[in-house]
Formats: sequence, C-alpha cells, structure tokens
Amino acid sequence: MELKGKAKLLRIFSGDSDRVDGKPLYESIVEEARKLGLAGATVYRGIESFGASHSLHTLKIFALSGDLPIVIEIIDLEENIEKFIPKVNELMDKSKKGGLIITEDINVVRYKSGEKYLS
Repeated sequence: MELKGKAKLLRIFSGDSDRVDGKPLYESIVEEARKLGLAGATVYRGIESFGASHSLHTLKIFALSGDLPIVIEIIDLEENIEKFIPKVNELMDKSKKGGLIITEDINVVRYKSGEKYLS
C-alpha cells in the first residue's frame, strides 16, 4: 500500500483499564485496524489525564486511580478512517467506559516498510 499526501489521523483517548471481552480495549482496536488493512496504528500510555468525568488519572503513588490514559493513533486515507470509526464506537460502547475520538487532516511525507526484525 502506498500512502503519501493527504490522509487522516484518527486519535482515540481511553483508559488503561478499559476492557472488551477481557482484553484491553486498545488491543481490540489495533487488532481490528490490522484486520481491515489500515496503514498503521500506535498506542501510547500517558502519565496523567482527566476527561469528561473530571476524574484524575495518574501514576502518582497516592492517587485514587491507577487507570492511566491511553492514546491510540491510526493513520490512513480519509475514506478508510471514516469506515473504521463505527467499529471503534462499537468497541468503546462494549467496554462501557468513556472516551474521546477525534480526527485530523494530515499530510504523509513518508510511509515505507523496512526490514523485519526476527525474534
């Protein structure tokens, strides 16, 4: 797949403890994106956040919540991202947790596979 020029970034904000069928929500989202052949996905774990509930999620030792923020970024053509958003909504609804989904227009400068690591 070649991806260059105009594309779309899908950014999903959730929590580390969010689960779907016993599996982390972020894993379910990335697996679905891979199955559908989207260009790529990356998951980031944050150190502190708050959202719509205004509950503080932090790594601090005396904090009430250990539910660290998770950000999933997926990049592909706009039409592929738009088709994938309903699946993300379905998975987030299934987790019964809150979250945020945003998109941004981006410009892809380079998208090229490299050598695979053997492990």
